[in-house]
Amino acid sequence: VPADTIVGTTMELTVRTGLPSVRFRNANEGVARSKSSYETRTFQTHILDHQVAVDAQIVDGARDKGRLLENHTAGVMEAAMQYIGSQFYYGTGNDAKGFPGLLAQSKSGAAHTVDAGGAGNKTSVWFLRLGRECVEFLFGNSQTIRLQDEWQLETVYDADGNPYKAYTNWMTGRVGMRLANKNCAVRIKNVEESGANKKVVTDPLLYAAYEKFTEFGMEPTHIFMNGRSREQLRNSRTATNPSGTPAPLPTEWEGIPIIRTSSIASDEA
Repeated sequence: VPADTIVGTTMELTVRTGLPSVRFRNANEGVARSKSSYETRTFQTHILDHQVAVDAQIVDGARDKGRLLENHTAGVMEAAMQYIGSQFYYGTGNDAKGFPGLLAQSKSGAAHTVDAGGAGNKTSVWFLRLGRECVEFLFGNSQTIRLQDEWQLETVYDADGNPYKAYTNWMTGRVGMRLANKNCAVRIKNVEESGANKKVVTDPLLYAAYEKFTEFGMEPTHIFMNGRSREQLRNSRTATNPSGTPAPLPTEWEGIPIIRTSSIASDEA
């Protein structure tokens, strides 16, 4: 998913919501003047923060202090990316203090949603058009997620309030995302786990979502699904293969890349 850094912590975007009316006319006949309709949307970035603290006794006794500290920060950054990934889809359902995600920003009507019809252990598949005028992350204060340049030696406290010396650093940033154009997202919802008579991911289901997307005059750039959904798609192709040969793991659909992500849950409400 692309990302932009912005000055400050919020971005206002004027979005066209309707086109002017046009028509043919006869000679010596006028046409009504009209114009596009617009609305202004505000997208806000939210504080993402974490203190890294490594016991000074562990650091001072390490053979390679720099590598030890790098390993700790790498884990923090990986955790941050996973947390932001869940926020991207579920927004305040993942963390109420974070940014609204795709579920809140996208349209939920029939024009933008395909209902697979599942009843339990449900998940979603997303058709998205990524880009600055469609779907992107925003990072506030003109910077991405970052760590301090220098580690500090200071007193920290354990769970019982007892002090000890530790090397500390801060992972911090202002993170948001925007669906600038609501026609850049179509969701397949209520996809069930595999089993007899279950509503799983199949090629016809993907074609139904694609048809809705292209009704808006756009093409999706990516399809996002979790591993369970990708395996369902592969298995459905095996089931329809006359030879019975297992179908390969799908990496694209009609030329559109399939992105497997663990950020999409298998137990959506």
